[in-house]
Amino acid sequence: MTGIWIWGRGAALALLLAPLISSVAVCEPNAVSPGASVQGAKETSSQPASPGEYYVEFRVAQIGTYGHSYVAYGRLNARGQPAEHRFADLHPIGNYALMALGHVFPVPATTKWDSDVEKLPISASWRKTLSAAEYNRLSAAIQRTRANSTTTWNAVTNNCNHYVAELAKAIGLRTPSHFQVSYTFIPALRDLNESARKKEQTDAAKKKQAAHDELVGSR
Repeated sequence: MTGIWIWGRGAALALLLAPLISSVAVCEPNAVSPGASVQGAKETSSQPASPGEYYVEFRVAQIGTYGHSYVAYGRLNARGQPAEHRFADLHPIGNYALMALGHVFPVPATTKWDSDVEKLPISASWRKTLSAAEYNRLSAAIQRTRANSTTTWNAVTNNCNHYVAELAKAIGLRTPSHFQVSYTFIPALRDLNESARKKEQTDAAKKKQAAHDELVGSR
């Protein structure tokens, strides 16, 4: 499991070297290419996708004290379920000492998807249906991060919460504070956007009712 295994096992040493940032999520930014490569992509259904229907799922992998934020994305089938799973994440690479330094300084990272991450239990997730335009913006954001040939990771300034937030913003979502562990970041992302959606629906209903009342009152 290479980088992810080192990442999880190295967290204890990192805490010894950087106690002041023990509340920061040990995760990473950047992504896997959505279309140009099959890396990180897995077909899960032969059902055709609904026209223009795609999805993104923000996930927390259960590992260590912090968890690991990443995304799954792809086409939906005719039943509205994922027809494929593509993945995007970035994690630090190197030995334990280098991992520990990543709590203070930027360290080398990789955008190569580690399939062993899929074996980790999912602590929390939030799936959102995307239009073709939104999916294109998501794919473009992932492509931009993969184009960076000098990718680095830092537990405070450039971790997986920053990465997930970057993708979320690309499709018009609101993002919570990055300065929290992944176990709470993804639920916070979900709650923030679900509450905003419900408020918009409530406001729209009130406006519709007000317009109706005004029309009736004018008769």
